[in-house]
Amino acid sequence: MKCNVMKRIIILFFAIVSVSVCVAQDARYKALFIVNFTKEIEWPASEKSGDFIICVVNQNEVLNQLKTYTASRTVGSQPITTVGVKSIDEISKCHILYLSFADSKADKLESVLAKLGTAPSLIVSDRPGALKNGSCINFLIVDDKIRIELNKQATTDRKLQISANLEKMAL
Repeated sequence: MKCNVMKRIIILFFAIVSVSVCVAQDARYKALFIVNFTKEIEWPASEKSGDFIICVVNQNEVLNQLKTYTASRTVGSQPITTVGVKSIDEISKCHILYLSFADSKADKLESVLAKLGTAPSLIVSDRPGALKNGSCINFLIVDDKIRIELNKQATTDRKLQISANLEKMAL
């Protein structure tokens, strides 16, 4: 009896560790993609002064990774600032806004889009079907790898220009 309980505890421990490692890896890769989007998207001239702001809604793991990757980095001459956002009301100017739906408390994409209007913000999400609801880029897991899909119309509507390289990467 004690042996079975001990085995279950050990199996549960390794399952928790495995899930934690997967979440950390997932956050790391998403943050790297987001940083690389700064090189593959062209923002309008009106957005090329002051700080380059990356906002992250309800996703501390990605936010922490972004802070690490963007420390002392710039987009052109703009220093990168990463901002954690807990609610839609806190969203203001964002060059890139990452909206995760992994958290059940995540704000609704439609409300975020209404708040931003037509501002030149790259909206990045991680929910299947988010592109048809107005997201510019969406993360998907395909064959255990993070991939992206692209909504060219949404980026054009936001006055963002996508590089050919990014278009080739998208599914």
